Amino acid sequence: MTHQHCHRRPAARKQQRGAIAIIVGITLAVLIGFVGLALDLGKLYIAKTELQNAADACALAAARELTGTNASQLDIAEAAGITTGTRSAVMFQSEAVLLGVDQDVSFSATLNGSYQTKSAFLSATEIAALRYARCTATRGNIVNWFIQVLNVYPGVNIGNQTVVSTAAATLAPAQTTCAIPVGICSSALKDASGAAKPKGTWLEGAMGPGAQNLTGNFKWIDFTPPSGGASELAGILKGAGTCNLPSVGTEVGQAGVISSLADEWNSRFGVYKGSTKLQDITPDFTGYAYTDTNWPSKFGAYNNFATQRGSNAALQSDTVTGLKIQGSVISSTDLKARGADRRLNIVPVVDCDEFLTGTTAPVEQWACILMLHPINNSAGGGGGATGSTRMFLEYRGASNDPSSPCASLGLPGTGTVGPLVPVLVQ
Repeated sequence: MTHQHCHRRPAARKQQRGAIAIIVGITLAVLIGFVGLALDLGKLYIAKTELQNAADACALAAARELTGTNASQLDIAEAAGITTGTRSAVMFQSEAVLLGVDQDVSFSATLNGSYQTKSAFLSATEIAALRYARCTATRGNIVNWFIQVLNVYPGVNIGNQTVVSTAAATLAPAQTTCAIPVGICSSALKDASGAAKPKGTWLEGAMGPGAQNLTGNFKWIDFTPPSGGASELAGILKGAGTCNLPSVGTEVGQAGVISSLADEWNSRFGVYKGSTKLQDITPDFTGYAYTDTNWPSKFGAYNNFATQRGSNAALQSDTVTGLKIQGSVISSTDLKARGADRRLNIVPVVDCDEFLTGTTAPVEQWACILMLHPINNSAGGGGGATGSTRMFLEYRGASNDPSSPCASLGLPGTGTVGPLVPVLVQ
């Protein structure tokens, strides 16, 4: 018996070793599968995030064009969305994101409506009503790294993967736009027949040294009357502006004419004097000024302003502008290095007739204006109509007009005051 038992033991060991090998193989496959699951899911998650960035950018760019004012808005919106979205990359930033024409950008009149591509909308009425853009970014046939080893098990068939990301956007009012302490008279925005005046209209006001009354088409405005006064307005001009905008109907105002704000106003043109210092107060990208002397049409200086801004043009001499300015005028180099968006601003529109019997008036709406020139630093200065008592602003339309240049000044919010800006909603 001992002899027989000794002969059986090697066979038993071989069987055990065979069983252990099978168990180890199965265990390794499972372990590799779990490792592969983690790695491959991570790969898909990164691809999903990259595609989401592309979809978000596409939707925001497309929504920006849905103003309802252009019959070709869908073509423009789709092109803007695809151009912006395809600047993104996927698969660890190694491949460009692909978006198809009349395929991956769709539109709807409502957020939860039926989104369709541009070719589905035929009538001008339908196209004008569309306010939401949705983009879909897809990357298919993503090869797994390890998880396919689980295919050795019966019934398991893990193939290549597809990742899809979508985003929807619309235009909504901004709430964080900041305003300067100036109010436009509502009567100044209408002609004799009551029709609205066009964008580019110059509005004349009496705000500089030597002005003795409140005549003119715009006034200094205190957003928190009666407190504050000149020092508060000076701080607003030197800083970002009043960013907590009062709602329509709020009483605002400022008694009398303040002639001490010239230095603060002029700092936005790159002119510094007295307590206004370049290191403390940011100028605009350009100080180039427009007066009746160098812009006699007194209309539509904005396009030229955009050109001068692109080259960081400095304020011209008094001979060119007809002004009399005191202070140090900084160079184009400093404007380029330190400049910001400081001359396009939001201002309230008020009924100035109410200032004849009181010191405040309610905000009727908000408008976009261009600051045209510095204020003369002394009474009697200047050789043209701009002179010592008068100055001009250029009206650029309502603040929430989608084509307003002030539309770049706001951040998405829940208010109704600011310019329309594209926001993600889905």
